[in-house]
Amino acid sequence: MRPNAKAYSSNDTFVIAGLMLMTGVIMAGVLAVGDLGIGSLVAFLPVLVGLIALIISNPYYGLMFYVHYSFFFIGLNRYVVGAPLGLSIDAVLFLTTLSMIFRLHKDNIKRLNNGFFYTTALWFLYTLSEAFNPEADNLVAWVYAVRGISFYAIQTVPLTLLLFDKKEHLDRLIKTIIIWGVISSVWGWKQINIGLDPFEQGWLDSGGKITHVLAGQLRAFSFYSDAGQFGVTAAYVAFISLMMALGPYKLSHKFWYGVAFFVCLIGMSTSGSRGPVFVIFFGSVTYLLLIRNFRILIPGILLTLVVFAFLKFTFIGNSNYQLYRIRTALDPKEASLLVRLSNQDKLREYLKTRPFGAGIGTTDSWAARYYPSSFLVDVPTDSWFVKIWVENGVVGLTFYALSLAFVMVMGVVKLRKVKDRDTKQKLIALYGGFLGIVTASFGNPVFGQAPLGALMYISMTMLAAAELYDKPISKPELLKQ
Repeated sequence: MRPNAKAYSSNDTFVIAGLMLMTGVIMAGVLAVGDLGIGSLVAFLPVLVGLIALIISNPYYGLMFYVHYSFFFIGLNRYVVGAPLGLSIDAVLFLTTLSMIFRLHKDNIKRLNNGFFYTTALWFLYTLSEAFNPEADNLVAWVYAVRGISFYAIQTVPLTLLLFDKKEHLDRLIKTIIIWGVISSVWGWKQINIGLDPFEQGWLDSGGKITHVLAGQLRAFSFYSDAGQFGVTAAYVAFISLMMALGPYKLSHKFWYGVAFFVCLIGMSTSGSRGPVFVIFFGSVTYLLLIRNFRILIPGILLTLVVFAFLKFTFIGNSNYQLYRIRTALDPKEASLLVRLSNQDKLREYLKTRPFGAGIGTTDSWAARYYPSSFLVDVPTDSWFVKIWVENGVVGLTFYALSLAFVMVMGVVKLRKVKDRDTKQKLIALYGGFLGIVTASFGNPVFGQAPLGALMYISMTMLAAAELYDKPISKPELLKQ
């Protein structure tokens, strides 16, 4: 189902009309009894119904809403305390999936014959079996935790194969990523240089200050879950913007991509996070290796080594807190790194007799909530891959690592076959960004958190189905070959 497809079927119209009628009845009933507080909340129902109608009419909009919404829904929790905004992601994906199921036919279902789809399905089945792990007896914890690990993926991957099937969809994804990256970076800069709003300050006062005010210095978190997620996301968007600035485009477009790169780079620095430096570094090295242009490759590698040496072997600029924090990422004796390594030693001993792990939902915040007396409550994972390892065991971690390796290999194979210069540049940007996030996830659990969770699975799917986008279209910003 594409954006320019027929908007409604007769069944869609019937359902949408019913939802609108229901909304009107509820609003009239609430307002009639004079409860303006509830009535003001119900006033948002038309927006909700409009979104439902849009997704029913065309599931493509549901998948695009998922991408947009992933960027800011966590930040909304600071303004609408107690609202189950995280579960709204589940509702959107479920409705989108349901809408797409009714549109499956023999022509589009063939697109699911893709290695990454099969890999994702097998990973989902493995995590499904973890619901019966004897080490974990709380099914509710499994239900909550499995969403980010595999449940969103088993919906997002087939939806991407079925709905993002044209070059224009790749274009829209890149633009969406850059726009939201710039907006969030400006917001992070505002938090540091202008100040926090009352809701953000309230979030800090309620516990966020412990990790976001270090040595009297605020770490910007923008409208993401934390500063670490913000910093890595800003670095990811900065890298994609840089790739676009280096692409085969008109000078005016290169300029604006360059502006986006520097804005996101500034946003990254305000987070005070160390993980982002690995996204830029490994993403850039990946790009240089993929283009196989030695006139650019050799100077690029030399420049990368110079930057690395500057951060590793000098103390220049340490008076700047953001630069100092980035530099500590390269210190093997850094205190927090030593603590993480110590925790991993404890977890390694704990998992010796648990090849299938402790069970999904038994670590970090879920452990504190559902397994308060567990050994794992006092041992944070601090890493996406350590989390996968602890909850799914060495068997699950091996399977998960192989699925990522499949995308890495398949991505290179598919990229070499892409002929259209614009398509290749954008897919290289997604590939380098993906590898950068994988690397950063060794130190932070960013891979499975919003918005990167959604972006990673969509990006990996596009890389595994690169041939769908290798169809050049007339674009005025492209340089003539």
